[in-house]
Amino acid sequence: MSSSATTTTGPENNSALYLVPISIFSAIALVLVILRLWTRLARTRHLYADDWLILVAEVVSFTGFCIAAAAVGSGWGRRYATIAPEELITILKLQFALQTTWLVSLCLVRISVACSLLRFGTDKPWRFTLYSIMAVQALISSSYVVIQFAQCTPVSANWQSVPDVKCWSTQPLVDYGWVIAGVYVTIDLVLSLMPIRLIRTLSRSTSEKILIGVLMALGLLATAVACAKMTTFNDYGKGDPMQATIKPSMYAKLEELVGIVASCLPCLKSPVEHFLKRFGILKEHEISRPSFVNSQPLPTPKEVDGRSSSAGSFPMKSGVRVDSVSVTPGSAGSYSRAIPGQSSQEWNAV
Repeated sequence: MSSSATTTTGPENNSALYLVPISIFSAIALVLVILRLWTRLARTRHLYADDWLILVAEVVSFTGFCIAAAAVGSGWGRRYATIAPEELITILKLQFALQTTWLVSLCLVRISVACSLLRFGTDKPWRFTLYSIMAVQALISSSYVVIQFAQCTPVSANWQSVPDVKCWSTQPLVDYGWVIAGVYVTIDLVLSLMPIRLIRTLSRSTSEKILIGVLMALGLLATAVACAKMTTFNDYGKGDPMQATIKPSMYAKLEELVGIVASCLPCLKSPVEHFLKRFGILKEHEISRPSFVNSQPLPTPKEVDGRSSSAGSFPMKSGVRVDSVSVTPGSAGSYSRAIPGQSSQEWNAV
């Protein structure tokens, strides 16, 4: 700690590295969640389980952003040597709360994505994969919560010096973070690629399939952010404790926010289509009916008695809309922090 405290290299305050991108993406995520819920209620008059999960995730995420802003206001990002002891305790308390909210929100985002995909498949392999992903995510997040509160005894040792403190070795935690990061990347790739099966079965134009594919593949951006965050793992516990935690914390929060953004964009497919049509990128005739509507048998000419000659025919539907699903967030590791002294494949029509 003493070597870190005497470090004089680097900027006087690097908190902008966190605040600028996180402020922008927090605002975008908040707007998109509101638009997602408004669009869903306008079409279905009710919310699905994945909508409720993403709503709670956004509330927790925005709370975390406010906590981070308070930490920056207290001195997080400044050099350790320039921070008063009282400010240091406040910053570390806020960092502890920030990490806790992040663990919860990221877990809810990923479970929300898997939950949304459940509606678009009934075969056992499809549902087993998604339920397994949700179970693994819940177990991993629970393990990190345990680590968060049990790593040091007493818990207050996370933000202040206490006598007879007992803390776990950091190296096993770093190794665990590497393993879990690999598991998360695998999960995220599975969640990102699963919608391809749905898109291939749709009777739609190529341009519309590309639009759906792009919207549903944006979750890969969160995976890319998570991979970038993994490059900071080897720097855990090194450097100025108030400045070295800015970069990994920024990547972790950005990973969560990109996940929220990516999970909401597919639900805004209709507004995106209207926007693209307005600027001539997508033509009106390219907007096709849902694949399951195209697959319905057309009514045959009525017989003299006014009844259809085919017992299996169905009346034509009008005003059928397609409600898209969410996609994947990115993977996760954990924040770094300093311790002073330590088979249906059809779209859902509404």
